[in-house]
Amino acid sequence: MMFLWKPKMIDYMKDAYEFHAAHDRLAEKLQHHLPKNAHVCDAGCGLGYFSLALSTRCEHVTAIDIAPSPLAILRQNIADLGYDNIEIIEGDILKKPPRKPYDVMVFSFFGTVHETLKIAKKQCDGTVIMLKKNSAFHRFSLTKQVVGSHTYKNARQQLEHYGLPFSYESFSVEMGQPFKSIENAVDFFRLYCRDGHPEAIGEAEIADKLIRSTSEVFPYYLPMAREVGMVVLKTGDIPDDID
Repeated sequence: MMFLWKPKMIDYMKDAYEFHAAHDRLAEKLQHHLPKNAHVCDAGCGLGYFSLALSTRCEHVTAIDIAPSPLAILRQNIADLGYDNIEIIEGDILKKPPRKPYDVMVFSFFGTVHETLKIAKKQCDGTVIMLKKNSAFHRFSLTKQVVGSHTYKNARQQLEHYGLPFSYESFSVEMGQPFKSIENAVDFFRLYCRDGHPEAIGEAEIADKLIRSTSEVFPYYLPMAREVGMVVLKTGDIPDDID
């Protein structure tokens, strides 16, 4: 199912990515898997901040997403920053194979393990990197809400089931959310929480979760260390009959 990009979601994500530059730290974590002359695919790139970070660590990046609205942010950033080694492809990645197989494909919080293996087998000749949630609970809910099955633990279990060799690593990256006002913070929790009855969330319910920031633009900040699991494998080890 295609992720539904709401305008508010794009605005909040843009604020967060530009505030803490988490994608640059994510790119540092997988840099040693990226040959300098590599053509890297950022699959399901969204707003493309990870594509920007990857592009300084390899020769060329292809950023693919099916949704036009987040890609507009990436196009603007490319124009503003003058990057010349990022190609944007809008569409279904399954229907947009490269002319020549990618050297590396990165699936950052995107796709199931089976989808990833299926796509990578057809489109990549080298390394596949999956970044997965490494937490059992939803980050932006007030109560403990289970995130679902697409986790780091689940990914490792599935690869073991397939009998595929892989390496893995877990780490934490600060990926909190800045806010221009308390009202913005309330709106954010109402938008993202999975607690039920979001309309009941007010300042009192979230006050103890926020800290004061030194930023004049974003005086409030929701700190959030995101637990991430990275799984790395070679496409040559993926069986031809993965379908």
